[in-house]
Amino acid sequence: MPIKKILIIVPTLECGGLERNVSIICNNIDTNKYDVTLAVLNNTQAFFKITNPAVKLIDLGIKNVRKSLFAIVKLSKKINPDIILTTANHLNLYLSMFKWMFPKKIKLVARESSIVSINTEQAPFPKLYHWLLRRFYKNTDLIICQSEFMRTDLLMHYHIPESKMRIIYNSVNPPLTKVDEQNENTTVQLITVARLSAEKGLDRLIRAVSHIKIPYSFTIIGEGNKRAALQDLIKSLSLQQKVFLAGNYENPFAVVSAPSLFLMGSHYEGFPNAMLEALAGGIPVVAFNAPGGIKELLVNNENGILVESNDEKVFAEAVTKALKFPFNREKIKASTLERFNINTIMKQWYDIFDTI
Repeated sequence: MPIKKILIIVPTLECGGLERNVSIICNNIDTNKYDVTLAVLNNTQAFFKITNPAVKLIDLGIKNVRKSLFAIVKLSKKINPDIILTTANHLNLYLSMFKWMFPKKIKLVARESSIVSINTEQAPFPKLYHWLLRRFYKNTDLIICQSEFMRTDLLMHYHIPESKMRIIYNSVNPPLTKVDEQNENTTVQLITVARLSAEKGLDRLIRAVSHIKIPYSFTIIGEGNKRAALQDLIKSLSLQQKVFLAGNYENPFAVVSAPSLFLMGSHYEGFPNAMLEALAGGIPVVAFNAPGGIKELLVNNENGILVESNDEKVFAEAVTKALKFPFNREKIKASTLERFNINTIMKQWYDIFDTI
């Protein structure tokens, strides 16, 4: 069988779940079977590294997706790929609108990274964006969804044929963690890894932990445009000695020694990468039951607690309950790695690349 050429296109390799998964695919793909080129629209602030030497990395040096079309068309004609894999909703939609400009033999595969109907409401012109999605998104040859919730959302709101959608969950490796120094007086360690943005619900996590009575330390790892607002909230609740905004780290789960729980405050999630990584490290999770893939990962009293209410005091009560619950951390780690290991997930990608 001849080697298939795949052109993967991503806006950036900055810190985020979308970018993380692109790097995982590129770093683990079998380059004996596939000739892979990764085109990054703007790679000036790369957080994730492509370590696979056989993957050709191209920085197109374009800051805006709207200005990328001709460069992508030119590159595709030069490379002549069998498959173009795009990896962000606005880029996916953009290429589906102009699919007629690409050689007909190229198959366009779009990987979705969020819940489209909810995320579109944050666009400058939501009604127009919804219309464009309904009109053009079905031009793609295949859409990869990260969760069943995401697939159903596309089916209900944009009438994408079921035959054009496949679910591939994200993959995970055991996270690098800091060795526990076995200090008997160690304060309860709570951790969250998330972009500091509104949809991640970090404000309601901070308000929730303010109701916890036992000694604790809550470390939030990540960066974003809500840092100042979150820091003000921490100060207003007099939590400066308990809640910490730690910034970005390449190995976020190595920042805190032996985390007791991972807290999830998101208002919606396509598929929660950081939560998956926590479970792969054997860390139980307390999460609000928000729209998206959270419920497809979290099983009550097995690997965490799912909080049905949006009440922050109820969430604090769930944290206190989880701290006392006898979770089997080794079982959490083993079952997560069995279900979401990289080899299993990559085989699902190969099936698509080989059969589309």
